[in-house]
Amino acid sequence: MDTFNWNPLIVVDPDELRHARIQLHQAIQNVAAVGRKFLPHSVGDENATLSWVPGLKRMAGKWVKGDISLRSSISLEEFKIYLVDEKVAVLSTFECEGATVTQLMLWLEEQIGKFGLEAANLTLNLPYELPEDVNAAGTPFDLPSLRGAKELTKYYHNAYVTLREFKQNFASTGEINIWPHHFDMAMTVLVRDTGDPETNTQISLGMSPGDHQFESPYFYVNCWPHVDTQQLPRLSNHAMWISEEWTGAVLLSKHLQNSKNQEEIVRTFYAEASSILINELTK
Repeated sequence: MDTFNWNPLIVVDPDELRHARIQLHQAIQNVAAVGRKFLPHSVGDENATLSWVPGLKRMAGKWVKGDISLRSSISLEEFKIYLVDEKVAVLSTFECEGATVTQLMLWLEEQIGKFGLEAANLTLNLPYELPEDVNAAGTPFDLPSLRGAKELTKYYHNAYVTLREFKQNFASTGEINIWPHHFDMAMTVLVRDTGDPETNTQISLGMSPGDHQFESPYFYVNCWPHVDTQQLPRLSNHAMWISEEWTGAVLLSKHLQNSKNQEEIVRTFYAEASSILINELTK
């Protein structure tokens, strides 16, 4: 299968998707910890973000330099952590199933210590709070069925493939990042640069695997500053405007799963919502 092909989404039990999301959300914190620890402090926690590797279908953390350059990554569909070198040769792997967060961290400290990185102070003291349902440190990972994880893999892959096209269309310099805080994948497009990130006008195109607002995966476009979405034109394919916690648009996975033209629907959603929001922001 071509690296950048759309992978058809299917209907999976929402409870399986939710359970997989919770397990994986905790596991990616381990991958994010490497960049957060060994790269310079970043105000927005950008050095803890992950990138999608389409050929391997893994989420990879930042490259760090010890005796060699290496990085950590996670395969959602295998529920396995990888350490690789610059040639993507596997240095070590860790099976998450049945292990605890503490055991995973001890493994990581031991492995990166072999390559000249001081690992004793590597911790999961996060600069944010994870959702309450995400695993505690002493609770073993429990994902006996990988069906939900394999389906979530397709959401991230499809979002990356589509966002990659829009990145080129917008000539955006923003990266397509996976954020360990909310576990979403997103790309930011700068609409008006004021020189101050706090007051820039921008939109973000992304995908969430589900959260407290919408339990199942969804695609989204949001904007800053806020706009009055109640006055905006109606969107195609059951996509909807929201304005409760942030302003923007969402396309829920339930409106994709039984469609034959899933990729076209998502492209249309991103194009419509971003165009309308940019027009509103630049009036």
